[in-house]
Amino acid sequence: MTKVADRLFRFRGLLVTLVSRELKARYRGSVLGFFWSLVTPLLLLGVYTFVFSVVFKPRFPGSDPYVLFLMTGLFPWTWVATSLMEGTQSLTANAGLLRKAVFPAEVLPMVSVLSNLVHFLFAVPILVAGLIVGRLLGYPIGGWTAVLFPVVVALQLPALGGLTLGLSALNVHFKDVKDIVGNLLALLFYMTPIIYPLDFLKAYPPLVWAIEWLNPFTPYARAYQAVLFQGVLPEAQIWMQMIGWSSLLWLSGSWLFGRLSDSLVEAV
Repeated sequence: MTKVADRLFRFRGLLVTLVSRELKARYRGSVLGFFWSLVTPLLLLGVYTFVFSVVFKPRFPGSDPYVLFLMTGLFPWTWVATSLMEGTQSLTANAGLLRKAVFPAEVLPMVSVLSNLVHFLFAVPILVAGLIVGRLLGYPIGGWTAVLFPVVVALQLPALGGLTLGLSALNVHFKDVKDIVGNLLALLFYMTPIIYPLDFLKAYPPLVWAIEWLNPFTPYARAYQAVLFQGVLPEAQIWMQMIGWSSLLWLSGSWLFGRLSDSLVEAV
C-alpha cells in the first residue's frame, strides 16, 4: 500500500509529464484545442436547461433551479466515470510501456485520473458562472462554502485513484472487468443522488435507502451539492463518510495493485 504511494511520489515528474502529454494529445490538431473542455460543459448546460426547464420540469424541494442542481453533481460524476473507464484499460492499452523493466506501472492508471481531473476543473468555471447568475436572479444558492470545493476534490482523489488502480490490475488478468465496470457505472449513476436529492428517497423502502448509503460516491455528491449549490456546510457525517471511503478505497485498491503487480507484465 505504501509502496504504491512511494513510487507515485518518486515518479511524480513522469506522472506530470504523461498527464501533460495526454491532455495535449487529446486536442492535438483541433482548432479550439483546450477550449473544447469548455465547449462540452456549455453544450451539456444548454441541453439540460432545455430538457429540464421546458420539456420536463421535475419538482424536488430545494433543487431550484434544477439544471444547476443537476450540473453540480453531473460534472464530478463525469470525472469519476471517465477516469474509471479509461483507467481500467490503461495498463492493457500501454502494454509496450509495461514491458520496459524500469517503467512504474502504477503511473498509468493515475494519468487517467489526473488528466480527467484537469478536464473537470476546466468545467468548474462554467458551473460557478451559472450559480452566480442563478443567485443574481434571486435563487438562494451558492455562498462562501464554495471555498471548501478543493477539500472535497482532495478527499475524492484518493478514493478514485485507489479504485482505478485496483480495477486496472484486475483488468489485466480478467479482460471482462472493463465491461463490468461500464455496466456498473451506468447503474451507479442512478444510485448516486445526482438527478435527485437524497432526501427524496426517504419515502422509499429502507432497502433503497440502505443501498444509497452504501454507494461510495453518495457522500461526495452530497458534499458538492452542499458547498456549491446549497451554500451550506456538509454535515459531519458526510465528512466522516468521505474520509472513510477515501481511506478504504485507496488502501484496498493500492494493496490489490501491489499484490498483482509482479504478474502484470506476463498477463498483459
